[in-house]
Amino acid sequence: MKLRTLASYIIIFSIFYLHAGAQNNVTRPPFFEGSIHYSINFTDLQGNNINKKLAPFFDLEQTMFVDRHNYKMVNKNNQHVKLFQGKHNAYFFFNRDNTAYKIDQTSKSSQRTRVYDVDDVDTILGYPCKAVKVDGDYRAYIYFYNPDITIDIDPYQHYNMEEWNVYLKASNGALPLRIITIDIRSKFIEDRVATKITPMKLLLSEFDFPETVKLRKLKYGMDLIW
Repeated sequence: MKLRTLASYIIIFSIFYLHAGAQNNVTRPPFFEGSIHYSINFTDLQGNNINKKLAPFFDLEQTMFVDRHNYKMVNKNNQHVKLFQGKHNAYFFFNRDNTAYKIDQTSKSSQRTRVYDVDDVDTILGYPCKAVKVDGDYRAYIYFYNPDITIDIDPYQHYNMEEWNVYLKASNGALPLRIITIDIRSKFIEDRVATKITPMKLLLSEFDFPETVKLRKLKYGMDLIW
């Protein structure tokens, strides 16, 4: 009698578990595929605009292209800034002289990270956004995100640079529509805000390494890049 009762409990639990999993798949929005265009502004720690000062070194516009396993960031001239190829677990950082570094994306740009919930909210392109703060060694990031615009976090589990995997875990894979980066070491604040979101199907060739770019060896570590 006891064995029969136990078997009944196991069957009921299994049905409930499968039903809950199916419900979760139905309610979760599909992963985003397409592009997000960002406008970027820089201020010093006193709030003064320093775009002209930093424009020779940093972009004031960038566009992210992303699918389930890859992403790239390009500037307004369609030059690569960053490229991640999930299939090969390969990350590239691009310079303005048509050269690039291949970097171990498991390397940590911070030895210690902390995550905080933030009460601040924003509405960007009609999307109501929540906020979360991620602190690294020399930088703090405040991310504003909408939970309906998400990517698969699995390819980024070991993506330690710029604390990207920490943020994705905290936001359940949501892509940020605004990022405020407070760079204590370089003494400036970057405010990156989405100005256009374009869902679209992307070809895998979008994430090929550009043939016109030459790979260089990273001589002095990541510290000079981040």
